[in-house]
Amino acid sequence: MSSRHGRLAGSLGLVLLFGSCRSAHVSGSSIAPLPVVTLQSLLERTEAFPGVRSIMRVRVTAGGETHSFRAQLIVENGRHMQLIAYSPAGTTAATITADGDHVTVVDVLHGTTSDGDAAQMLAPYGLFTGGLTPAEAGMLLLGYPPKRDLGYETAPSGLRAVTAGDVVFTFDPPSFPARRVTVVHGEDRVEIDHLEIAAMR
Repeated sequence: MSSRHGRLAGSLGLVLLFGSCRSAHVSGSSIAPLPVVTLQSLLERTEAFPGVRSIMRVRVTAGGETHSFRAQLIVENGRHMQLIAYSPAGTTAATITADGDHVTVVDVLHGTTSDGDAAQMLAPYGLFTGGLTPAEAGMLLLGYPPKRDLGYETAPSGLRAVTAGDVVFTFDPPSFPARRVTVVHGEDRVEIDHLEIAAMR
């Protein structure tokens, strides 16, 4: 790992060690569930993707260590997204902004900004996209299938599991929008609980 990536991972580690933070809330309209979910009906929802925000509780297990934090995920479309990690006081500790396969990381704690290829920049954080853009992976975390050519398992209430390259997304319970998602890449594991989800438009 490069020294730059080491510094970035260390910075996020400081955020992770804080654990939970003061409540944050999202504004917007609710997302209507589907009466009966099929992959086709979900893909139709993706075609009309309104942009979605979610307040999440995140638990990351990577490199033999486990940390938890709260964050806000903002996905505008399949190319643009932002992940905001919060401090215990509810202030922004770090942001990851993606435009296609390019990401910019702003470390508010240390006053630094770094950017580069998404796969290289996100790996130190235990975040893997399985060949998807970060925004497409964000859509999938919300329960929207970003493209047809992935390995999908559906249930009557939502996605059950999705395989993207060497990354497996499991939805338990299956629901639309998603409620709880586990992302596994080798021995690394990310567990996400969506606390609030709202459409942006």
